[in-house]
Amino acid sequence: MSPRLISLAALPAFLASCRSVGPDYQSPPDISGPAFSQGDPSPAKDLTRWWHDFKDPKLDSLITRAFAANPDLRAAAARIDEARAARRSASASFAPQVDGSASATRQKLSENSPTGRNIHIPGLFDPQSQLDLRIDASWEIDFFGGLRRASEAANASLDAAVENLRAVKVALAAETAAAYFELRGNQARRLVAEQNLKSQRDTLTLTSQRLAAGLATDLDVARAEQQAEATAASLPIFEAGARRSIYRLGVLLGTTPADLVPDLTSPKPLPSHLRGVPVGLPSDLLLRRPDIRRAERELAAANARIGVAVANLYPRFRLTSASGLQSVEASSLFNNQSNLWSLGPSLSWPIFNAGQLRAAADAQSANTRAAAANYEKTVLSALEDVESALVDFGQEQRRLASLTNSSSAASRARNLARDRHLAGLTGFIDVLEADRALLLTEDDCVQSRTQLTLNLVRLYKALGGGWQD
Repeated sequence: MSPRLISLAALPAFLASCRSVGPDYQSPPDISGPAFSQGDPSPAKDLTRWWHDFKDPKLDSLITRAFAANPDLRAAAARIDEARAARRSASASFAPQVDGSASATRQKLSENSPTGRNIHIPGLFDPQSQLDLRIDASWEIDFFGGLRRASEAANASLDAAVENLRAVKVALAAETAAAYFELRGNQARRLVAEQNLKSQRDTLTLTSQRLAAGLATDLDVARAEQQAEATAASLPIFEAGARRSIYRLGVLLGTTPADLVPDLTSPKPLPSHLRGVPVGLPSDLLLRRPDIRRAERELAAANARIGVAVANLYPRFRLTSASGLQSVEASSLFNNQSNLWSLGPSLSWPIFNAGQLRAAADAQSANTRAAAANYEKTVLSALEDVESALVDFGQEQRRLASLTNSSSAASRARNLARDRHLAGLTGFIDVLEADRALLLTEDDCVQSRTQLTLNLVRLYKALGGGWQD
C-alpha cells in the first residue's frame, strides 16, 4: 500500500484515540436514601401489568385499548422516530459529503466594459457556451471530538425519547384506572342512595297510612317526604359524575367522549380486600421510574452538547476534492482534455466573533447545570410520590375500617328506631335521624373504598409500574 493510503487507513484509529473536548459524562450520585419511612421494603414484585391485580376484565380491556389508540402515546412514539432521525443525521456527519452539479451557460462579454475597452482579442466578445459536470467531496476530520460529542448527545436524546414514551405509558395506565374507578365509585354511591331512597319512600308510605289511622301527624309525613326528596336530589349528581368519568375514558382511549356510554353504563362493584404492594428500596426507583431515567438521559445529552459548543472554538479540518468535466462544446465534453480536478486539505478557525462562541459554550454549561438540578428534583419528587401514596393508602385503610363499623352500627340503630317508633316508644324524628345517619355512613364507606382504590393506583404509578414490557 502507498504511504498515502496507509495514512488514510490509520486516520480513524488516530481520531478514536483523541480525547474529545468538553467534560466526560459522570452519572449523578444516588440521593434516594436508605429506605422508605413506611411500606414493605421487600423487593417490589413485577409491576408490568399491575392493573391485573384488581381482577377486573373490563379495566384490563380499557387499558389495552388505551395503549393501542391514545393520542399522547402516539405523539410520544413519533418523538422517538424524530430522535432516531436526528441520531442518523449526527452519525452521517462522520462520513464524507459528496455533491454533484451540472450547468450549461451561454454568455457574451460587453465590449464597452473596462475589459472590452482595454483588451482586443479576436473572438473574445463573441457569444460563448460552457458546459460543466462536477463532483465535489469533503470530509471533516474530527480532531477535537465535536462530531463525536454531537453523536453522543443524539444517542442520549434518543434514550430520553424512549423513556418519555414509557413515562406517558405509566401515566396513561394510571389515569385510565383512576377514571374507571371514579366511574364505579359514582355508580356505587348512586346504588346506595337508591336503596336508601326506596327505604325512605316505604317509610313515607307507612307514615301516610299511620296518619290516616290517626297514629301520625302531618308533620311526620312532611318530614318523611322532605328526606326522601333530598335523597332523590343526590341521584343526578352521581349520574353526572359517572358520565364525566365515561367521557374521560373515551378521550383516553382515542374515541369520542360518548362512545363508551353503552359499554360502561351498567354498574359494577369496586374492588375489595385491597392490600399494599412491596415497594422495595428507594434506589430501585432510579431503575423503575421512567421520568427519572428520562431526566438522567437529558442530563447526559446536555453534558455532551458542552463538547459540541467547545469544539466550535477550535480549528476545523477538512479534506476536500473536486473533479469534473468542462467544455465549451457538448461534442468535446467527454474528451480527456475536458477533465478538471482538485485535491487538498482546508482549515477554518473562528479568530474573532466578539465572544459569541464562548458565550454559547457558557450557555450550554449553564443548561447542563439546570438539567442536573432538574434530575435531582425529579428524584426527590418521585420519593415524595411514593411516601405520600404509602401514607394515604395506609391511613385510608384505617378510615375505611372505622367507617365500616360505623355503618354496621347505623344500620342497627335505624332498625331499632323503626321498631321502637312502631311500638310507640319513640317519636318519628328518631326514625328520620337514624335513616339520615345510615345514608351518610354508607355513602362515606363507598367514598372511602373509592379513595382507597385510587390511592393504590397512585402507589402503582409512583413505583413506576406499567412500562417494563
